[in-house]
Amino acid sequence: MELPSNDVYEILKNKGITTIYHANSVITACQFLKAGALLSRGTIERRGLPQTSQKSDVADKKLGVWFDVFTDSVDIHNQIKNINIYGPVLFVLDIKILASADSGMVCVTKKNPMYWIDESFDKKWFTSTAELSANFAKNTFDQMIVFRNCGGELPIKDRLLEIILDDPQIKDQYTEEIDFFSMAYGALKLAMNDGGIRGVKITRRQCKDECKCVKNYQEHKKITNSMYSLNLKRA
Repeated sequence: MELPSNDVYEILKNKGITTIYHANSVITACQFLKAGALLSRGTIERRGLPQTSQKSDVADKKLGVWFDVFTDSVDIHNQIKNINIYGPVLFVLDIKILASADSGMVCVTKKNPMYWIDESFDKKWFTSTAELSANFAKNTFDQMIVFRNCGGELPIKDRLLEIILDDPQIKDQYTEEIDFFSMAYGALKLAMNDGGIRGVKITRRQCKDECKCVKNYQEHKKITNSMYSLNLKRA
């Protein structure tokens, strides 16, 4: 299950992967930026910090991945041309983060943990670098790179290349003045300043014509409010 991070780095690099990704809500992403690190959901909970709930939370605790940090090898939003259910804020990280001393040993899933019910160990995880090299597929959602030995905190200051932020093209339901993109952009910039993160751009996502994200953001206001809210009491 646990593979040397340098070996995983070489395998992914040889498959043409140069960046890895993590998507989340605005309020949870702000906790990452203030800490200068991706934090596991268990770590945020333990520190008493605000974060947006996810439907997989109960299962993640039972499956023993509550303190793990998950990343993807693909920009899911761009791939599916729709909303990423984990959130509108996308952290784009240099793949070299895998080769750093901070990452230690890592694991790679064969399928998303939400589909692990009654699965055997070798159906959940790649068990060797040879198996990973032979079967890892670029742009596959289920094959997630999981940092399990970083104490629930993966430093990203030196490897954060960019933040891509979705624009739902709607205004805050309480003020009717500030649009969600601007509100989120400002919150992320403040959090970056608090965390001492400099020189990283926040880019407005440029969707392809066939992308359905704006339509879905506007039709599912409750989900959109939760993803963009800075106050969980009104998410």
